[in-house]
Amino acid sequence: KTFPGVVALDGVNLDIYKGQVHALLGENGAGKSTLMNILYGLYHQDSGEIFLKGENYIHNTPKNAILHGIGMVHQHFMLIPNFTVLENIILGQTSPHPPSLEKEYFRNEVLKVADKFGITVNLDLLVEEISVGMQQKIEILKALYKGAELLILDEPTAVLTPQESLDLFKMLDDLNKKGTTIIFISHKLNEVMQISDRI
Repeated sequence: KTFPGVVALDGVNLDIYKGQVHALLGENGAGKSTLMNILYGLYHQDSGEIFLKGENYIHNTPKNAILHGIGMVHQHFMLIPNFTVLENIILGQTSPHPPSLEKEYFRNEVLKVADKFGITVNLDLLVEEISVGMQQKIEILKALYKGAELLILDEPTAVLTPQESLDLFKMLDDLNKKGTTIIFISHKLNEVMQISDRI
């Protein structure tokens, strides 16, 4: 992948194994986020191929990534501050009975996913009222609700307190035990050693 005047990625090969926690490790500007943004479909590669479950994966757009079980939590969260947690999670979903929003239907569906993955959440709070660590949990829950089996986390601890980071690691461990494959972008060696199966 090249941008004007910059070769961002050159001859990169990466294998991701189902059910493992992968650390994508490198200094700032190494191309970690660019590589993952290509996988998630925010960028399109200039050359090279992506294979997903053995099949050539061509149409890498965020919509298609979500359909194929790829979720990404960005370093800067994509939440709307003056919407509730529930409204943020269901944003863009199709109601079972349009034009009615059917919030109670969605509330039950979101709570089923939260229970499955052991995530405790108050769906009625406004995003602007909750901590940064909780906002990150909401982003992860949003990805899981949309069916993410592969979860990409871009520098997830950059905005967290040490205690929130520990809570995140416990959550990722729980998700991983329940079958979620994780790619963890970082440049912090101590975190990487603590959480990863592969680096």
